[in-house]
Amino acid sequence: MSAERASFEISVMKDGRWSTETITYAEGEARTIAKKFLVDRKCEGCKIVRNWLRGDGTMTETEIFCEVRAIKDDGPVRIAPIDAAPPKCEAPTDYFGNSSRNVMNRLFRAYLEKVFLTPTELIYSYKELKRIQDKDNLVSSAIDRVAQLQTQNGDQDSKSRREEIFKSIDQMSARARRIENLKLPKIAGRFSETIAKVRTLGTEEDDEYLALAVLSRDLMDVRNWVGKLERLCKLAIEDTDPHAIAMLDNVIADVLGANVVQEILGWQPSLGSAICTMIDLADGKMPTEKSDAGESAEILNRLFAERKLPVSRATILDRAHRQLRTPNALNRNETGKEHEEFKKVMLRLLGPSGFLLGAETAEALTTRQTRMVEQGGAAGRRAAIGNTFRAMPDRAYGVIYICELAGSELATEHAADMVEQLEAVYASRSIAELCERTLSPRDRMTRATNAHRAAVASPLPDDIKKKLADFIDGILEKYLIDEQIIEKLDHPDSHLRDRAVRLVQFCAAGVLPEGKAMTRARQRILGLLRQPSFDAHFVDGISDPARATKSLRDFHQLLVRAGFGG
Repeated sequence: MSAERASFEISVMKDGRWSTETITYAEGEARTIAKKFLVDRKCEGCKIVRNWLRGDGTMTETEIFCEVRAIKDDGPVRIAPIDAAPPKCEAPTDYFGNSSRNVMNRLFRAYLEKVFLTPTELIYSYKELKRIQDKDNLVSSAIDRVAQLQTQNGDQDSKSRREEIFKSIDQMSARARRIENLKLPKIAGRFSETIAKVRTLGTEEDDEYLALAVLSRDLMDVRNWVGKLERLCKLAIEDTDPHAIAMLDNVIADVLGANVVQEILGWQPSLGSAICTMIDLADGKMPTEKSDAGESAEILNRLFAERKLPVSRATILDRAHRQLRTPNALNRNETGKEHEEFKKVMLRLLGPSGFLLGAETAEALTTRQTRMVEQGGAAGRRAAIGNTFRAMPDRAYGVIYICELAGSELATEHAADMVEQLEAVYASRSIAELCERTLSPRDRMTRATNAHRAAVASPLPDDIKKKLADFIDGILEKYLIDEQIIEKLDHPDSHLRDRAVRLVQFCAAGVLPEGKAMTRARQRILGLLRQPSFDAHFVDGISDPARATKSLRDFHQLLVRAGFGG
């Protein structure tokens, strides 16, 4: 009778995912089947789950067997190409940093996908460090490439840099070997509790290093990316200690450097849609219904929304920008919609005050445009700059684009082409020609002011910056006069207190830059402040002395925020 209540589910792992293969009702038969699966050298793992039907009709599940292993080596693995020089790591501890692990993630992508390891798991495990060092010439090829990139400016020869990197890796291996057989606690509860436990071990090793070694050992038992992500996200969402969450953020960023992002996003109709969805995810606004990552995607989305994962957010945004630069079509199914798809991506990369990642976003959009023009080389880049400028929602955003692009490598050869686009800006006769007509008066002034700030902060030559900033300031001043903005705020029939507060709030709102327009607004305020007995007139009508004092104090604080001094 009890045998009829028990069943045994046999699952195998393929590409890091468990899938049920068969069900039997005898434990001995289940174990025999599992062993047969494991005979296949390509089988990544096998497990048996015993299902027990209780008397009340509910089912309990118990894992009675599980074996997971690395599949047999099936040929050489090569490093992935990188073109940008990563920052130099001067000390062995620098190699544990975010930028270094990001480079490892890209260089060793093919290898890490085969063994389902993050860079963190790799560098905190002596066994895995040894394994990758023994794998073909993978490590030496990566070191050669990094050394070459880091010495191409001629301040050091690549051979000596190569030797420095090898020495640091030897020191990292020695450190990992020292703790290889050290009995470390397992993660039970919050990760911050694990950090506290390793502090009590009394070893000479750094607490953070040991805590990440514990986390690495925990993750190495999970042989798929979604599983690792789920484990890390649950630890992050359940913890309240900022330091523990920051450490988890670094490792989540490692996982997001893998191909798991495709599963998180789910099916996307085009590359353009995938890029936009990545940005939605980074903002914590991604619809998770289509995700193939289940609960992991929901928790990750929530963590991003709560701004708890800045390093992981940077990883997702970097991936979105790299995808934008690729030669792959933004809309492979409908080639005629490539420009429409570009516009959709571009608008998603624009924020209220400018580009999502500044010069990096401007350069990525321009690179994508070079794929969409007929010309090649310098002529193609010149055409791409013009096309991207004209694709902006208005000329104010065009100013921001040029100012940001001036900070990219494209400025080395195309500075004159960038400045040439500004002629269209100077042709604007009013704010309606500089900013979108559908914007509210406040939003128009804010956008023009953001363009002014971009001009002032840009690496453009000083004379061009001044000309551009003065022009935008003039447009804003003209708008104040033509639309009588100040007069509408300072209606003479209103109480002095209301007039003064409205005007000062306007100056403090950030809708005007320092310049002629702001001076005009401040002069009106000064005219009110210089009236005889201003303070008495300001509190006139407020019968409660305490309330009158507070009202006056709040107004003076507002004056300071509006730039009227302390």
